[in-house]
Amino acid sequence: MNKQLSPNELKQKIIGFLREHKEGSLATCMNNIPRSSPVQYFLGDDLNIYIQSAGGEKFNAIRQNPNVCLLVNTEYINYRKIKGVQIFGTATTSLDDERLFAEALRHCPEPWLMNSEGNKLNIIKIVPTEIVYLDSLQDGDRTKQILKQDQVLIKEDRIPAMV
Repeated sequence: MNKQLSPNELKQKIIGFLREHKEGSLATCMNNIPRSSPVQYFLGDDLNIYIQSAGGEKFNAIRQNPNVCLLVNTEYINYRKIKGVQIFGTATTSLDDERLFAEALRHCPEPWLMNSEGNKLNIIKIVPTEIVYLDSLQDGDRTKQILKQDQVLIKEDRIPAMV
C-alpha cells in the first residue's frame, strides 16, 4: 500500500497533478441518463474547478442535477498503470449566476473565455465535496486516497495480481 498522506500532502499532490493537465471528462446526469463531455478546466481557490464551454446539454443537466464528477487522468496503459483524480462536487453555471464569469477570470487567461467572435463563453464552476487520488504508475498499487472534508480516507481495490 502507498503511504497514507496527510490532508495537506494529499491536497498538494492533487493540485500538482491538476496543474500538469488541462483536460478532463465531465460526467453529468439528466433524466436518469448519464453523459460525459470532454472539457478544458482551470484550477481555482480551494480546489474549485472552472470550465469554459460554448454550451451543450451539460448545462441543462447541471440545472436539473448539480452533482457532477470531473475525471482527469494520464493515458490508460492498463488497470494497474494509471494516475488520476476524480473530483465529485456540486456545479453551478454562469447561465444561473453571471458572477461566475468575473470569478473565473481570476484563474484563467481572458482570451480563453472568449469565442472567436469575442463573445463570452459559459462557465461551469465545480465546488468539490470529495476528491479521489490514484497513482499506480510506478508499482501498480491501486490504493485510492480520498480527500473529504479535510480528512484522508483510504480505499484499497481488491484486484488480482498481474501474472
